[in-house]
Amino acid sequence: MTESYIQILKNARTILLVDWPGVDVPLSLLKAGFMVIGYAPDNYSIATIEINSDGKEKLIFKALNKPPASVDIVNIFRPEEEHEEIISRHVLPLKAKVIWLQPPVKSAHTVILARENGLIFIEGEDLAALAKML
Repeated sequence: MTESYIQILKNARTILLVDWPGVDVPLSLLKAGFMVIGYAPDNYSIATIEINSDGKEKLIFKALNKPPASVDIVNIFRPEEEHEEIISRHVLPLKAKVIWLQPPVKSAHTVILARENGLIFIEGEDLAALAKML
C-alpha cells in the first residue's frame, strides 16, 4: 500500500492540514515541495520556512484573505466526531480528492463518508514520513 500512497503524493501539489501533531508534518511537506495550507478555526494560512539570523529554520504561517481555490489532499488530525463537518466545510468545497487521516487518528465512519463522496481515503500512514521518501 505504501507505494500507492507515495504515488498519490507524487500527483499532489497542495495539502490542507486540519490540525497536525507537530511541526515535523508541515516542515516535511514543505521540504518535499508541497504547498502547505493550515486551517485553524475560521482562518486559512500558508506555511513557509524562513531562516533565522542564527541560520535555524523557522516555520511561519501567514494568514490568507480567503480560502484556497482548491487543494489535492486534506490531512486531518482531529477527532472522528469532527470529520463530517471537515468534509463538508473543507474537503468538498476545496475540491480535494483525498482524505488522509494523520495517525493515530482512525475512523470507520469517515471511510464511509469518503466513499459516498467519491474520495480516496487513507489512514494508518504518516503523511510526513511518506513525504520524506519522495
